[in-house]
Amino acid sequence: MRNKLQSSTRKAELASKRALTDEEKLVLVAKVSADAIYDWDMVAGVTSWNHGLYSLFGYEGDSVQKHAWWEEHIHPEDKDRVIKSITDAHVAKEDYWTDEYRFLRADETYAFVIDRGYFIYDDNDKRPLHQIGAVVDITSRVVLAEAQAQSAIEERQRLARDLHDSVTQTLFSLTLIAEATRRLAQSGQMDQVIAQTERLGELSQQSLKEMRLLLFELRLPVLEREGLAKALQHRLDAVEKRAGVDANLIVENVDRLPALVEEGLFYMAHEALNNSLKHAVATKMTVSLCAKDGIVELQVVDNGKGFDVQSTGETGGMGLANLKDRAQKLKARLEIASTPEKGTSVKIVVDPT
Repeated sequence: MRNKLQSSTRKAELASKRALTDEEKLVLVAKVSADAIYDWDMVAGVTSWNHGLYSLFGYEGDSVQKHAWWEEHIHPEDKDRVIKSITDAHVAKEDYWTDEYRFLRADETYAFVIDRGYFIYDDNDKRPLHQIGAVVDITSRVVLAEAQAQSAIEERQRLARDLHDSVTQTLFSLTLIAEATRRLAQSGQMDQVIAQTERLGELSQQSLKEMRLLLFELRLPVLEREGLAKALQHRLDAVEKRAGVDANLIVENVDRLPALVEEGLFYMAHEALNNSLKHAVATKMTVSLCAKDGIVELQVVDNGKGFDVQSTGETGGMGLANLKDRAQKLKARLEIASTPEKGTSVKIVVDPT
């Protein structure tokens, strides 16, 4: 009995030490991977696919398809380029190939994919025998990048509009006032000269404030690098506190959020802060960012001049229009509460999922 147990243990030890063959390793990887793993037999002209062909693209998984089937499912605009890149890799006897293209799903929509493959060559004449690789669906990544690019374009357009509407017009006013002041000085109307000089100083300060706001918007790597909370703190330190405003940030239960959500919330806070600084003449501002039960709430409160929300309605100027437009794009709930001479509260509530 003891000898039988020792023999069984010995067999188990030998079995556990047996090295897996390359083929066995590939089979295991194909079974556990969420990607579409394939083995293109270039001699037979067929490709074996794992279950990823179904989970990613909706076609029958763990199946064998003619190689032409794969080519037919590449987007027509990408097909020639992709086939040529593989052929060039074969001719150059490359060990590795990768490319990005659009692949037709079973529901007739296209997925953006990245395809990575390794070649196995004949030892004698170096003919390519197999291409073993994986197709990864990167649609969400591409869509996010395109959305961010579109958002960047819209921000540049808004910056250009703000530059024209605010700073350019202020500088034009400065030019006119300076000329008028010169003429008043020539005619000896010194009281008017003093008044106009004071007006020049006020407009210059306003123009400087506008430029600080626009320059801050051009330097926002902190949002991508460190997240919404750090970007908000950076904004308060760089703009509000330098303008002499008592500005505070309160953050509760919020870490990193999806990139587009962080960007949308930041620019809405940025718009609300701009309104408080430029129009409400606030001396104290509080920005709070908190999350509860998966819902994120961002609020900007100031002690400025305030306004009548009801009478303002749809004609509340570009500041309120921008806030409403951004809230709609973010699918967020926007709440604005304000009373003349008693400050303003702007609240944004959004589900980041």
